[in-house]
Amino acid sequence: MAAGGSWSRYQQRIKSWMSAATENTSLFLHTLSCFYVFSRYGLFVSKVTGPSMLPTFGGQGDFVIAEAVTPMWGQLKPGDVVICTRPVDPAESIIKRVVAVEGEEVVLYPDRESSEVRRLTVPPGHVWIQGDNLTQSLDSRQYGPVPKALVRGRVVFQVFPKPGWVDNSMEVVRRW
Repeated sequence: MAAGGSWSRYQQRIKSWMSAATENTSLFLHTLSCFYVFSRYGLFVSKVTGPSMLPTFGGQGDFVIAEAVTPMWGQLKPGDVVICTRPVDPAESIIKRVVAVEGEEVVLYPDRESSEVRRLTVPPGHVWIQGDNLTQSLDSRQYGPVPKALVRGRVVFQVFPKPGWVDNSMEVVRRW
């Protein structure tokens, strides 16, 4: 009889353990899916590297918080600092400032590729992005208007090294 009682306790423990494992797995999966939805469609943290956004960001490992709602609703405006997928390398993200939105005109001044002033109207569903540090930025001047679908988020707060709200206005650019 002792062996039968021991087997019963053993079965009871396994059932208890399986029930706890199922509950914990379910909780983990729900938490993971909530985290994914929040980071994809809410707020997410991103690291800024490189000199293209000097002096707005130092480019040496700054961390920023971006929100994904504004780009999803198509409410980007000139001056917004955005994080988007690099048009020429989908595996990489970039941070730039929106200079013009669909329907607005962009003036391209002479450079290495063209010796004349050119005017371009941003097509529907696109934005024109540029780094604040024009001499050190690869942006729409090289690869043209960027589809809004590539914009992942609008930067709202710098976490490190200088915590503070990010100025999403063209006035910042005009001061330089």
